[in-house]
Amino acid sequence: MAKGSLWRTCIAAMAMACMGYGALAQASDAEARLRQQLQAALWPADIVRLADDYLRQYPDSNWRIVAEGMKLGAADSMRALNRADVALYRSSFRAATPDDGTTEDLRQAAMGDRDAAMRLAVQSWRADRNEARYVGWLQLASTLGHDKATYELALHFRRNGQPALAAQYEGRALEMGYEPPPWLDHRRK
Repeated sequence: MAKGSLWRTCIAAMAMACMGYGALAQASDAEARLRQQLQAALWPADIVRLADDYLRQYPDSNWRIVAEGMKLGAADSMRALNRADVALYRSSFRAATPDDGTTEDLRQAAMGDRDAAMRLAVQSWRADRNEARYVGWLQLASTLGHDKATYELALHFRRNGQPALAAQYEGRALEMGYEPPPWLDHRRK
């Protein structure tokens, strides 16, 4: 799921970059509005719904591949968010202010970008030390295949006296190929 998710996110991003936002001018007003809504959506379920609407209404559009890529990535995100071990909700996908710098990461995470989810975890911790939101973003990034996020969850649960969860996430991180940094012992100074 992780490699496919990243691939679909890259396809959508490349298609958007190649076509540019200037392509909106060539579309009908209704099509342009739907494209704008799709590009502005931050909640994965909204992206899937809007992409479905777009694909149904404009099946022959040259922007179809972008909508398909966005839909597939958002579907991956929704599957991850529906898991019991991922504690993120619709409210987590709202930027504090429109210009706070997280909107693009929110959009990318909504489309299954594990690196964006990891950046959002770090940003949420730095911004307000919101542990629940930090862990939620780490869980999403981990579920989407981010090995460092998975290991960070292991460290978090170890610090919080939850060794069973720590061992579970550490095992997952190692399966993903994460190589933890060597711990310094008393002889190294």
